[in-house]
Amino acid sequence: MAYTTSMLMKTVLGNQRVHGYKITADAATAEIDTGFDVIEHFSAHQNVTSTNVSILPNVLTAATASNGTLAITGATSGDVFFVTVYGR
Repeated sequence: MAYTTSMLMKTVLGNQRVHGYKITADAATAEIDTGFDVIEHFSAHQNVTSTNVSILPNVLTAATASNGTLAITGATSGDVFFVTVYGR
């Protein structure tokens, strides 16, 4: 199964596009395609039970480069992430 990803907002701030997501985990890892050519910055609030959760921009869970993708590792099913992504 795949993580549940809901886009909560889409806007523009200066020269950056901004997307806000609510992401719910159902497995340990996921790769979220944001639709951006490259992620410039992101911020995340994690409501998680896991202590080793990692969110990385512009990379796949296998640690290979992939512009516009967020990699989430170390999650537990039911963990919730609110992520704001800035990119172009």
